[in-house]
Amino acid sequence: MHKKVIIIFLIYFIPFIATSCFPSCDCEPIKTFERTYNNLEIQAWDTSGFQNEEAINSAKKNAFGLTISVQFELNQISFSRAMLDISSFGFTSAYAMSGCDCPADEYINSDPIVSIKINVTNLENQEIIDVTDNFTTYNYNGEQLTINELFEIREEWHDGFQVDMSEYDNIPDSSVFTVIILLESGTKLIEQTQEITFE
Repeated sequence: MHKKVIIIFLIYFIPFIATSCFPSCDCEPIKTFERTYNNLEIQAWDTSGFQNEEAINSAKKNAFGLTISVQFELNQISFSRAMLDISSFGFTSAYAMSGCDCPADEYINSDPIVSIKINVTNLENQEIIDVTDNFTTYNYNGEQLTINELFEIREEWHDGFQVDMSEYDNIPDSSVFTVIILLESGTKLIEQTQEITFE
């Protein structure tokens, strides 16, 4: 009697175990890329209307923003096939019903970003002021964040973001903004806006 139960048990579970050893998804190989930051682009915006417009020469201080885009080069350094999955023990059909989760590609920063700084130059007297804390952005919950707070919570820093000037008491009427990205190696990526006259 016990042998029959064991045989029935094995007959039932062997196909599930066998099918769980093969990925249910047709996943691509996992690629590893080395990301090298090499350039910086910034764009000044007039945010006073329903839709942002490029700030060509002038803007209002209470409706000014910057888009900061750190450019990078990707070099593939390795790839590997997905391993056999024996963790599901025959429940691959349940995984297939919920969608297929293929492993994501991996990205390694060869020279990561250490800090981001925004300076403003007063064109009347050439005074340079650090105004990084004058700019803020919002997280996914709608909470206002400074650039430094945003930098701390974003582990994968490889794309652009927009910041709005939320404090402007120390902003000159005739200004040039300079964004400085400091990399771990000491390399600086620097870009500046054209002259902005605030109304």
